[in-house]
Amino acid sequence: MEVNKAARKEKDHIAQLFDVRRERFGIQDDIYWGWLNPTDQSIDWKTWRHADADGIGGFANILRPMGFPCDPLPQCNDVREPTWLEIIRASKAYPRPKAPKKVNWKKTYAVSDNDKRMPEVSVLNGEQTKALNLKAYTEGVSPGHIVFSAMSRVIARTLIEGNEPFYWFFAVNIRGATGISNEQFNQASGINMLISPDSDASHWRQQMRLNLKAKTHWATWKLANIGKYIGNKGLELVYRLTSGSAYFAGSCSNLGNWPLDDARNPEITDPHLLCAVGPGSPNYPVNSSMIGWNGETTLTLKLHPYICPDQALVRKLCDEWKEEVLKQLPETALAAKQHQTTSLALIP
Repeated sequence: MEVNKAARKEKDHIAQLFDVRRERFGIQDDIYWGWLNPTDQSIDWKTWRHADADGIGGFANILRPMGFPCDPLPQCNDVREPTWLEIIRASKAYPRPKAPKKVNWKKTYAVSDNDKRMPEVSVLNGEQTKALNLKAYTEGVSPGHIVFSAMSRVIARTLIEGNEPFYWFFAVNIRGATGISNEQFNQASGINMLISPDSDASHWRQQMRLNLKAKTHWATWKLANIGKYIGNKGLELVYRLTSGSAYFAGSCSNLGNWPLDDARNPEITDPHLLCAVGPGSPNYPVNSSMIGWNGETTLTLKLHPYICPDQALVRKLCDEWKEEVLKQLPETALAAKQHQTTSLALIP
């Protein structure tokens, strides 16, 4: 009974923040997901609200009715949430480079309520995914470092003016250390990574490790939960005062490999591939994700109309993203030509 009482007292304060942004400022928090049909490249896109579940929780909701246990859900390496004093000490021990939170977009556009851009998807087939993992292992980086540094270079070449560094928000799973018992509550934070237009995978690894050691994701988590103390009115005021001075290139989400390893999993005979991408806004106009599904990898890109005049640009940059990844994997060059980039248009 004690666990149930504790669960009833819990509140998802990240959901509270998403609700305030949506209701008071019109900022949507829809996460788009779907199954790619490799035969005709179609997707029947669906959504869930980030207020209702983060990426891991959302995938569990999708896969469990299909017979995949998804239990336990992936957890982080930390065993508890650090105190503010521990975060401050870590921040001083691991200083990070700093720059104004702004992006010199080459062009921006007026946005109306009806403006939407659909996600586009490219696929790394099984052989390309194996080559990516091998390259990451031999280089001492993660596949995500290779994938998202490639995406960042493509975005910078086409959409950003000059050589000034800019920030990406990189999502971090903190399940297992939050003390939250309700697995459907948001338990993802993130780090603000300062990246140069030409940064490679090793630089992404360096910046990520530095931020994790400095516990910046825990500082972000605590600040995002401030609604617990100041309520909706306070959240509205804070957002109004701060949103005009914090602009990121966007967000990156490495949602891991699915289905989770489990002897109870049913056999996969359906060739469809899982895709998803997070919400965006003028403050975070580029949204990207990588998802491993049954040995293949989907790369999903979504651009906000604030920086993107039409759907064709999203498709073009998603194609170039895959090409930029494959440039790091010369052994897959021939295979890349034999497997047409998966294309999708259907959502904002």
